[in-house]
Amino acid sequence: MMEKRLQQLFFALSFLALALVVVALWQASTPEWKTYQRQFHQLEAQGEPDAKARAALLEEPLEIHQTMLTGLGRVDRCTTCHLGVDDPTMKNAPEPFRYHAGLGPHVQPKFGCSVCHGGQGLATDRENAHGKGGSSEESLLAPEFVRATCGRCHDQGDIPSVPELTEGARLVETRGCHGCHKLNGKAPAIGPDLTDEADAHRTPEWLEQHFQNPAAVTADSAMPNEHFNKEQVRALTFYMYSLSSMKMANYYLGARLIPGAAQGRQLFAEKNCLGCHAIGGVGARIGPDLKGVTGRRSAQWIDEQISNPQMMYPGTSMPDYELGINARKSLIAFLGNATPEDAKSILSENKRALSPEQAVVESGRLEFMHFGCAGCHGTELQGGTPNKNAQGGEVPALVHLDQDYTHDEVLNVVRKGRVPPLEKANGPVPPLYMPAWKQFISEEDIDRIVAYLYSKQEKEKADEAW
Repeated sequence: MMEKRLQQLFFALSFLALALVVVALWQASTPEWKTYQRQFHQLEAQGEPDAKARAALLEEPLEIHQTMLTGLGRVDRCTTCHLGVDDPTMKNAPEPFRYHAGLGPHVQPKFGCSVCHGGQGLATDRENAHGKGGSSEESLLAPEFVRATCGRCHDQGDIPSVPELTEGARLVETRGCHGCHKLNGKAPAIGPDLTDEADAHRTPEWLEQHFQNPAAVTADSAMPNEHFNKEQVRALTFYMYSLSSMKMANYYLGARLIPGAAQGRQLFAEKNCLGCHAIGGVGARIGPDLKGVTGRRSAQWIDEQISNPQMMYPGTSMPDYELGINARKSLIAFLGNATPEDAKSILSENKRALSPEQAVVESGRLEFMHFGCAGCHGTELQGGTPNKNAQGGEVPALVHLDQDYTHDEVLNVVRKGRVPPLEKANGPVPPLYMPAWKQFISEEDIDRIVAYLYSKQEKEKADEAW
């Protein structure tokens, strides 16, 4: 009796195994994408009045559609299923066949799909293509964040339709992020490198929670809580999705929007260039007069001077503002036609013109913000950022710096770095410390930053005297 039951069980399991093989073979011969293509051909045929043409549509071969994007180092097969993306007659079709409106110059054969939408371009089944399967870590971006990927090809200021990118970049520049995070260049390594943050596969929810309260997402995070509001959190999340070191061929670089002279004028004013330069005698005289500079120097020379002033003139006092290529081109466009009247107009927009000494201090203030010093020390040198096992448990204020250190000692601390005194000698090293900035910025940058710090000491004394 037992032997008969074992035989029955054996035959049942054999039949089940055979059935599974048949199902697997059927699935292999009828993949998901073939089903979508048949449905698309039927959809096309519905609107075709000619019987012969309708039959031809229904008999179209089923095949993988592949777009080779050598300039982006990608291969996309998205249009294997998304067959109507470039067909305006499919604007009301159901997904995945709907026409993709608003592409403009971003034609699918040149740009593909995954560079903007994310997902796994090589996959041909829905689960893996959308990044939800075990073979892919890259998921589709939520529709509201797709616009953030514009920043991978365009400078943030070039995209008026995505103001979140401009605001996100401004917050990163002014809230001290560069003090701990590397971003497209050299920087201290206190925090993670953000250069490829767009490729880190963070969810919007994770990023938003992180900006609202870093320690709640990453235990023992040294990142201070900046108390960003909802709009700022959203802007920073957008900006993170734009960060990628993706290499692009010249076609894509050439396709960028190049700002004109109006943006250059705005940048010229924001960076306080008239604090050191004049235009036709209007402005300061620390650096050369810039009237007609594009007639004296080539655009390439000026671009090199802006992007790497120390290389062009070792020892120059001109700061390296680390401007992107489009920002530099916009400045050159402005300088090509800049007049003394432009300089007067820019100066009139400021409360007062800066003296050479004030220009140095203002440059130091901008660099204090740009290099991330404010992230720990505060925008007004107020300190107070929590720092575990440092004396006092926080980053100290710098408003009375001159009472504790000489000018040369401050220069030395900035150059060589410093670990804060420990609260408990046998405890851990505080997560926030002063990096050796001489590895990352020039001696002139350090001098200007220290000049700014001491200008704040003088202001503090004046306020107390009053």
